[in-house]
Amino acid sequence: MSEVVTALWGISLLIALVGCIPYGIWMIYTAVKKRWKRLGFMGAIPTSAILLLLGLTAIINAGEFERYLEGLFETEVVLGEPLFQYDTERAFNGDGYSMAVYELPSTIRARFEAADERLLSDYPKRPHYRDHWSVERWRRAPFNGRFQEHLDFALSSYHSDHVRGLAEEFRLIREALSGTGAYYAFF
Repeated sequence: MSEVVTALWGISLLIALVGCIPYGIWMIYTAVKKRWKRLGFMGAIPTSAILLLLGLTAIINAGEFERYLEGLFETEVVLGEPLFQYDTERAFNGDGYSMAVYELPSTIRARFEAADERLLSDYPKRPHYRDHWSVERWRRAPFNGRFQEHLDFALSSYHSDHVRGLAEEFRLIREALSGTGAYYAFF
């Protein structure tokens, strides 16, 4: 989550904590006086605020994801639906395993067909929230054996026996990296 979204939610939580008790008392008083129309309006205000906050969060996160993808490939990227996707139960926490396979959009294909020194030396850009990670820039396949430990970690077979299609995707990735015409990079 970006710093903007975190700050937005933090401020909203602070406002909710400070204002919740007096607002709740006011709502109870309004209900006791049987002012139903006003009570409905009073309930609509926080509901609208939460919906607005959720909408802003979605818009900010979508924009940040677009910038992240552009920072990987130095081109605008619109991904379609994944051809294959797998997430472990703990993937949301960052300590699980996630994998998604997409058909390469034409913008990425065109960018790598005309790969220049800038793409190969300056990209991918590391996301701001991963400042402590090192970056291996885009390289042409075949895969450099000195990174074998990283590849084995990324394509660990821990779940591949339990998930239909995962072992096949791993095989296809290794096959593409052993040939020519493919590119790879990682953090």
